[in-house]
Amino acid sequence: MLDVLFLLVGFYLLAKGADALVEGAATLATRWGMDRWVVGLTVVAWGTSLPEVVVSGLAAHAGSPGQALGNVLGSNVANAGLVLGAVGLILPRALVGRLSVRESAPLILSLALLYFVLRDEVLTRAEAGVMTLLFVAYTFELIFLRGRGAQSPPADVHEEETQAPRPWLSTILGSFAIGLGAKLVIDGATGIALDFGLDDGFVGIVIFALGTSLPELTAGIASARKGHTEIGLGNIVGSNVFNTLAVVGISGLVAPFRASGAEDDRWPEAVGNALQRDLPVNAAFALMLAFGPFLFRGRFARQRAAFLLVAWLTYVVAIAP
Repeated sequence: MLDVLFLLVGFYLLAKGADALVEGAATLATRWGMDRWVVGLTVVAWGTSLPEVVVSGLAAHAGSPGQALGNVLGSNVANAGLVLGAVGLILPRALVGRLSVRESAPLILSLALLYFVLRDEVLTRAEAGVMTLLFVAYTFELIFLRGRGAQSPPADVHEEETQAPRPWLSTILGSFAIGLGAKLVIDGATGIALDFGLDDGFVGIVIFALGTSLPELTAGIASARKGHTEIGLGNIVGSNVFNTLAVVGISGLVAPFRASGAEDDRWPEAVGNALQRDLPVNAAFALMLAFGPFLFRGRFARQRAAFLLVAWLTYVVAIAP
């Protein structure tokens, strides 16, 4: 019961903390005159992806690289399937926005890079460092070559009402709540996994991924409700690039991903599943995200949302032990 309580309180803190963080960060970004696409790809994406950093970093430090990797890949699928599917069913205009090659290419190439570095079933600190540096370069390009000095459209009445009155305080308190919530989630989920005999990969892909995708779900609904599909869609794309490059990179710097040598180590199975099952599924969702709007030209938004949601549910059922 204590593990379940930790899990529930952790999920609540993740959702509320991310909401405060995103509201504060988005307010700051608006005041600085950043383009909304860039705000979604960077500020909002970073805020909603902080749980993945904490959860995967703690899992790697605790000697569970399978959970760390599963959390990243599961969160990516949950973002594209569960979050975008659920938001699109409620507010179909969330799926109307389109991605340019400049936005979709990093999403697909980051997955290709992760597949490449995991082929030998090891993620070294050097490889993790390269992935982190690539994310820094991606961020630099977004902010300084695309977002700096861009003029966002004037905020409407509803936007002004939802801006954080003390954005710096909201950002700091939101970050603290996310860190504490992530710690409670990993403690509760690990305890439940031990009680039920679940493997690390399933825990990371389902339990951790669901908990750490709550901020994206909250931000997606809020963005679509206010008519800012560029922020909501940019948040999903930016979060997935952040997860693949920064979260894996930072976690790998904390502790390299490899078998520990213990008899009960599950890393070989986890990385095998990632290469043969989870990364291809991630790539399929990324391709749907990148090319779906071009193929349907804004039509059948609710049907596409339902398809994304069903595809995510099918994936979860397929990997269930």
